[in-house]
Amino acid sequence: MKRPRRAYAGKVRSLDIPVPGAFTTPEQFLTSKLGSKAAAERSIAAVADQLGVSQEAPRSTLAAIALAKLGADLDFVAKSLDWEDFEAFCAVVLTASDYEVKRNVRLRKPTRQIDIVAESPSLVLVVDCKHWHRALGLSSLEAIISAQAERTGLLLRGRPTTKPHLPVIITVLDNQARIVNGVPVVPLQGLKDFASSVNRFDNELSFIGS
Repeated sequence: MKRPRRAYAGKVRSLDIPVPGAFTTPEQFLTSKLGSKAAAERSIAAVADQLGVSQEAPRSTLAAIALAKLGADLDFVAKSLDWEDFEAFCAVVLTASDYEVKRNVRLRKPTRQIDIVAESPSLVLVVDCKHWHRALGLSSLEAIISAQAERTGLLLRGRPTTKPHLPVIITVLDNQARIVNGVPVVPLQGLKDFASSVNRFDNELSFIGS
């Protein structure tokens, strides 16, 4: 007769495996992933330096970008990132890229709101900061782009300027920039490169008013 198994009475050693759901902020997840707070601080500092922004910028967003660079689950990163910090950080990066930035620009007749209007000497970026928690299908993305193009046209109609205006979507989830129907969809970690390289003479982009 087989003896019944005895319950193990010793201590069970817990495994130190970071579980995304156990952390409430990108900073906490980054600290766990890198193994120490000091390593997380170095990673955050490196991101701030790369983007040319102060470490006083929203730290949760700096940590989120660091996590994205480490290959962390972007869906979790998006869910853990506060939308206000996300939007504020986009404004910080664009300001550091020598754009004059206005946030939460309101239009009337019809009533619309634009997250960020960023103006350089040669063009105006009309930015929609999309803090979605999942990747979107092409039809949903096209609807978002169409709405942003409409807002861009309405903004241009009420402004005394001849500068071309470009609708832009900034997101957390995408790994690389892409152009959909002439509108750039830019991941947060690629925003600085985009802001410094976007050209009013790029034929792939659908500038309005050019």
